[in-house]
Amino acid sequence: MVHREALPSDAILDRRFRLGEVIGSGGFGITYLAQDLGLDTPVAIKEYFPTQFATRDSSYSVHPRSHSDKPSFERLRSSFIREARTLAQIDHPAVVRVLSVFETNGTAYMVMRYEAGPSMKAWLDELGRRPTQAELDEIVEPLLSALEVMHADDILHRDIAPDNIIRPGQLTRLDRFRGSTPSCWRALQHHDGHRQGRLLAARAVFGQQQGPRSLE
Repeated sequence: MVHREALPSDAILDRRFRLGEVIGSGGFGITYLAQDLGLDTPVAIKEYFPTQFATRDSSYSVHPRSHSDKPSFERLRSSFIREARTLAQIDHPAVVRVLSVFETNGTAYMVMRYEAGPSMKAWLDELGRRPTQAELDEIVEPLLSALEVMHADDILHRDIAPDNIIRPGQLTRLDRFRGSTPSCWRALQHHDGHRQGRLLAARAVFGQQQGPRSLE
């Protein structure tokens, strides 16, 4: 996967992580496959990079695109850090584990356990037929258990979709949390109305108010 704003391969972050290829991207971040040089293990690192109001300079530092974007950029960066710390408290076999968070280059980075395996979307494409009820139950049941734990802590995934469900071996795990904690919802709501509509339109649940018990 290529992202025109991504950091170069082999870049070193926090004097510990060597970046590899981009393995995911969205409106609020870029996710890299990386190597933990201290432990010699692969990890996934998500960089806070809100594409609609952030840019990267020649030194690889991330900045708001304009002065008017600075308050939203900084609020969401703080929320990204708080979200990482909250998600790190979730220890469930069906949730990708958050290992740490750090700040550098004017932005923040969330370090997660790397789970090698196909997404549910890839599995469905390769299956070539409708999955059986037993196959779906095997996937959904651990996810429902994970969501119950998350909702008890007021955490929403906000982007549950086949490409955000990964299957390392015979396990099922949720990945790619987006604005999942109350602090992130509040930070998003502080953004100006025009941009807020663009950022949140794809996250709406048939016009319903979002809360800890809503499923997306």
